[in-house]
Amino acid sequence: MHTLNSFELFTDFLLTQGDEILSSPISGEIWKIRGVFHEFCKDDTYHIPTTYTDFIEYLQLFQDLSGRSLHFSAEFSLLSIHSINRPILTWINCISLRILHHRLLGKPLPVEDNDKRKEASSLFDLITEKQSEGPLELAKVARLLPRVLTNFIHKSSAKIILGKERAKLTTLNIPFPQVCNDSKHALMLASSGLNKREYASTSKQLAPEHVVHQRLHQSRNMLPVGIYQCSLNKIHFLPIYYNHTDVNLGDCSYLDTCHKMKTCRYLHYYTLNPTKPNLVLKQEEKRLDYTLGQCFTDSFRAITPPQWINCDVRYLPFSILGKFAAIISDPAWDIHMSLPYGTCKDDELLQLPMHELQDEGIIMLWVTGRSIEIGRKALLKWGYQISDEMIWIKLNQLRRTIVTGRTGHWLNHSKEHLLVGLKGDPSWLNLRIDTDVVVSNTRETSRKPDEFYDIIERLVGTHARKLEIFGRTHNTRPGWLTIGNQLQGVSLHEPEVKYNYDMYRSQNPN
Repeated sequence: MHTLNSFELFTDFLLTQGDEILSSPISGEIWKIRGVFHEFCKDDTYHIPTTYTDFIEYLQLFQDLSGRSLHFSAEFSLLSIHSINRPILTWINCISLRILHHRLLGKPLPVEDNDKRKEASSLFDLITEKQSEGPLELAKVARLLPRVLTNFIHKSSAKIILGKERAKLTTLNIPFPQVCNDSKHALMLASSGLNKREYASTSKQLAPEHVVHQRLHQSRNMLPVGIYQCSLNKIHFLPIYYNHTDVNLGDCSYLDTCHKMKTCRYLHYYTLNPTKPNLVLKQEEKRLDYTLGQCFTDSFRAITPPQWINCDVRYLPFSILGKFAAIISDPAWDIHMSLPYGTCKDDELLQLPMHELQDEGIIMLWVTGRSIEIGRKALLKWGYQISDEMIWIKLNQLRRTIVTGRTGHWLNHSKEHLLVGLKGDPSWLNLRIDTDVVVSNTRETSRKPDEFYDIIERLVGTHARKLEIFGRTHNTRPGWLTIGNQLQGVSLHEPEVKYNYDMYRSQNPN
């Protein structure tokens, strides 16, 4: 058994001979250190462990006493000392040893300001204080409480702080145009802007929006000034009168998403958006940035052109794609209804190797009413923590809440849910910029609003790698890699991903 006093000489030995025992010819080998320690305390044999095994046990007790101030090349134990790869002493925490040495001698630690020790509020306080001629004083080290060190470790870097400021400055407030509800305006604009001969035949498409505005500009002298100015400032829904349209039937329930618009007898509309000049952002506003004279973020990594791979997601090895900061997935959930695309079974989706795509980051998973619980289960299985949920409130062409949808067993679905999962501790995310509710109109089948992509890019940055799973052609966009079986061919620009994919295809030609 060893008393506390028996470690006093060993502490002094390490502090005075530390450089020598770590360097050649001793090189931190335990049996050599034991011999040097014997020579060091030859005048005080009481402190010398008698055998090599006693010395190992002595070191283990010293490790517990000093808070593991000795660092070895491998795990240090009595068993490991007799193994082939014996642990070697590689580093000594001299600051911890000095504190221990003072306590073993029964001396108080050096204090300041009339023996009133001040607590350091941050590492910056210590760095900016007037330094002594010698090494860092023990009094300052003693003031570094665990709380101070923990706050320092978790403190956001300047890159993260400035990146968040940059995201806020580049998220401009764009006025949302109002809708004109005056039916007289819509009728007069339709008579001047829409050419009935274009939609009289079911084989012809309606004119593009800029063409309609051009026609209105050319006939502006024939329109009341107030109505023409209104077309530049507000949204108008111009009625389309096909030869088969029966006005008495009223509006079509599906409006612009109607699958049989060219034969449907209900009333449909043409959406005319405003072209007010001040709604178009100036180029310098688009490039608004927050820098320190040079690029401080990942901005000098070029934004890749749109990338995509036509594949069956269930069989593509995700490891060839690399890691991503953000993932969005719109699985083909089996909702037990007739759908214009193939679906996956729940077990197939749960077995996707999502762990290969992210070590740290954010994932957004679209779920239906039936699959909400399955989606939560999937996120937990994939190693994510469910942190939030977003909702898309669906609007029809007339900017009204949808009351007749194509999904829902008992009630018409007028919203969709987006589960948000986090992996790791991505402190670099730009949080608290956007809301969890997006109100936007519907488009093609399964097409989600573009606003969600903007939210993700504000969260992780435009230059971060982003992946969409189960995407379609309309989902491809710069900075994103899209995979799914409804894409056309393969388009890859990142050399490493392209090489990995080519190697995969050469080994799996079918």
